[in-house]
Amino acid sequence: MARLRDAGWRSNAWLTLAALALLVFMIRVIGASWPSHFTIFFPDSFSFRHVARLTPFDPQFYTSERPIAFPLLLFLLGRSTVVTVVVQTMLYGLVFLVAARTVWRLMQTTEVRIVGAFLVLTIAVEPRFALWNTHILSESFGQTLAVASVVCWWRFAASPTTRRLHLAGLATVVWVTVRDANVPPWVAVGVPALMVASLLWRAADARLRRAMRIWGIVTLAVCIGATAAQSSNGRNRYATMNNVGLRVLPDANLTAWFADQGMPVDAALLERTGASSFDNGWDVLTSPDLQAFRDWADSSGQRVMLLSYIRFAPHWLGELSDDLPILLAADQSSYDAFKVGRRLPDPPPGQLGGPTTVTGLQVWTLLSATGIALGAVRRRRRAQAVVLGLLLASSFIDLYMAYVGDSVEVQRHMVGPLARMALIMALCVAIGLDALSSLIRERWPRRNDVELTPELEPSA
Repeated sequence: MARLRDAGWRSNAWLTLAALALLVFMIRVIGASWPSHFTIFFPDSFSFRHVARLTPFDPQFYTSERPIAFPLLLFLLGRSTVVTVVVQTMLYGLVFLVAARTVWRLMQTTEVRIVGAFLVLTIAVEPRFALWNTHILSESFGQTLAVASVVCWWRFAASPTTRRLHLAGLATVVWVTVRDANVPPWVAVGVPALMVASLLWRAADARLRRAMRIWGIVTLAVCIGATAAQSSNGRNRYATMNNVGLRVLPDANLTAWFADQGMPVDAALLERTGASSFDNGWDVLTSPDLQAFRDWADSSGQRVMLLSYIRFAPHWLGELSDDLPILLAADQSSYDAFKVGRRLPDPPPGQLGGPTTVTGLQVWTLLSATGIALGAVRRRRRAQAVVLGLLLASSFIDLYMAYVGDSVEVQRHMVGPLARMALIMALCVAIGLDALSSLIRERWPRRNDVELTPELEPSA
């Protein structure tokens, strides 16, 4: 019992258990495919490796057809498929362990600590999320960076310091540069929140508020740079062409509006109704009859498509609502080339690893909103509740943009937003349960209750 009360012994025990859990997780994910079976076959995988070959010392690296974070990881790991799979699996497991440890440190009651850590680790071992670690795609690294960013901002909210703000800002910059689809939710929520907080958060000292303004400007500049780079290389024209063929042309009202915005609508284009840019032998990229359409897609078409996401938001939300049951229920088994799902545990009942039905999403959203409201009642939890509420709002924007951004491989594009949303919801529920537990204990105190420290130590 004396050793159990020793903080150093407990810390060593935590590290040992975490290392063993990470090792077991990596073995289960990598499995019998080690070491020679991790071949790449997605066109995007070859594209990432091609960009990594440019090296960060080549200016073309920063304006290539892929955001720079994942190619940079490939470059640092010698462009080795096997090494990349091992490292990204390790990083993925590590950030979820840090998330679980953060839950344990920030929650006041043991019961809530256990529930919160269980929910976080359940999301981590979900096969539909974990299987992406075996592919050379940004989905894996994107999930890892999303978890790191969310946890860093939560830790900052729990104990605001400039050091934690710098860590959160840096994690966000890397997360934004791993996928250009991550830019809209941060620009819409993160940047305004930082700027407003820097002006209105009077409880923070002047140095911290100045640092928040700086990070707001820095992250906005990074978002603009990432967007400009992806617009200049022509990669976004494929998403524009896909959306026109699969979503715009089948709808007469949308087609008329796009025509008013300059899209050349003729018989050759109308024949593409219901087809993506990859169908019919890629003829949309080579047919002389579609040259005017290609020119439009390369220039103003991308801006018009982006404008339509705002102008016709009710329409796109209706489309998303129709497709949401299939997207939520997708187990991603069609992408599980290395049979990770067979080696990881099945998802627990009750959708504890994140919503997989529309009803489940509604329940999780209600529980999350309740958790945020309960947390806001508690003075010590108020900043955490605000930050998690903003992150939750950004996750819905993330989900929307992942859906409307490209009509091809929508299930794959939704993996990152759904994983991020599930984690944020789990944290919202945890702080709500913790706040409720504190309220109950204050009203009906139990004998031998001890005061638990809800915040992180300054050195944590």
